[in-house]
Amino acid sequence: MIQRKQTIFLLLVIIASAISFFFPLADFIGAKDSVILFVQKAHSLVPGSTFNQNGYFSLPLLSATGFVMLFSLISIFMYKNRKVQIQIIRVCILVEVVFIGLFFFYYVDFLQKLTGGTIEYKTAVFMPLISLVFLVLAYRGVMQDEKLIRSADRLR
Repeated sequence: MIQRKQTIFLLLVIIASAISFFFPLADFIGAKDSVILFVQKAHSLVPGSTFNQNGYFSLPLLSATGFVMLFSLISIFMYKNRKVQIQIIRVCILVEVVFIGLFFFYYVDFLQKLTGGTIEYKTAVFMPLISLVFLVLAYRGVMQDEKLIRSADRLR
């Protein structure tokens, strides 16, 4: 049935991922340049700066967030096929971990070297972590349902 607790967790994943589109991930403020990073773009706060972002700079962040949102929504409606739902949630967990690793090990390092200054983490930096927690909770809920069904089948 669609009104299970993991459905709520998957909806919260979608909401947390959608919030990350509207708020910045981080501000990189330095002596050379100042850059603000969103999921879908990064732009300089200094007019006439040397930071030239092409359209593909934030594409991995954008595609990972969109992938998690889309497949979390698809997973909600896969409630009759729990094995596929489990696989979808596992892939979403993997993509979310890749997003977090990519952000902290590539984007933060690259933009901090570019600006030569400090970093201020903003609201949206916590949304992938929150999404990851909700994905794990949804995974546990689906696994509990699967275990319950298997034990009921054994009793018949």
